[in-house]
Amino acid sequence: MRGNCPLATSQQKHGSQSRGCFITAGATEALHLLVEILLKDGHSFVLESPSHQGIRTVVSDKKYAIDWLPVDQQGAVISDFNGKDISAVYLTPSHQFPLGGVLPAGRRATLIRLAIENDFYIIEDDYDSEFRYSGPPVSPIYCMGSSHVVYVGTFSKTLFPALRIGFVVLPKLLQKKWRHYRNYMDVQNPILEQVALTNFLHMRKIDKHVRRMRKVYGEKRVFLLNTIDNMFGGSVQPWGDTSGPHIALQFSGMDFGENFERKCREAGIRISSITRYCPMKDSHNDKLLLGYGHLSDAQIHEGIRQLHEVITKKKPPMYNDDW
Repeated sequence: MRGNCPLATSQQKHGSQSRGCFITAGATEALHLLVEILLKDGHSFVLESPSHQGIRTVVSDKKYAIDWLPVDQQGAVISDFNGKDISAVYLTPSHQFPLGGVLPAGRRATLIRLAIENDFYIIEDDYDSEFRYSGPPVSPIYCMGSSHVVYVGTFSKTLFPALRIGFVVLPKLLQKKWRHYRNYMDVQNPILEQVALTNFLHMRKIDKHVRRMRKVYGEKRVFLLNTIDNMFGGSVQPWGDTSGPHIALQFSGMDFGENFERKCREAGIRISSITRYCPMKDSHNDKLLLGYGHLSDAQIHEGIRQLHEVITKKKPPMYNDDW
């Protein structure tokens, strides 16, 4: 999928490590399997805060220990977990979810060094990497050092979620364990969907599809940002890289409590505060997450108008749980 580090072959050589590509029922199944495979007694899984609720649920439901990495505009702050006993570190470095930052090369190099020195694996979720609207493609971490990196990808965003086809690129040392766990989970994915997807890839039609959708999403993003600027002026700051079909917005001085989403739903707006993705309290309370990929320009304009109305209706100094 990535031009400078393709995943088209089932086996790749990076140094002395043979890497295998395994098909999964989306990223969710991959994460369930990887958590079991990578668990070490007395060690924790390190996740971003904020992060996707899926990975947090997978780990917490199994009652495994979790440590948190704070996230800034460049992604996870790597230095904060130095010296901890770690089973694995889960990251979305190409487009951090939900804040959208791209992890810099220096932090990536530090992470790889720590993984090698402390013998843990990095789970790299290549979230929304195909939909980047400016600048060159961002290379995955596993291209920098593959021996301690597990690469997870999915076709849910590029094609459609119901397809339920994802993939994992594994170092050789993990492949025997993976096959054992997979055999006793569901054996394999449905064949017909894989054949159809294989033909779609071989005919290079997915490249054309991604280029078209990148243009569509990019134009919607520009319209969204222009509408926000017209409604709110310069008081709202977009976060993250110009990627993906969603955007994080910072409203300086605001504090969006639990009741804010309910007020928005009552006004007909589906929106998320970043706090719902933050297990670390008092973090990113002034930010909202907006999805726009499925909306028309008219729907985007009306949604932002309604959001502006909700925020300015009573003009409180901040939204808190009592608002």
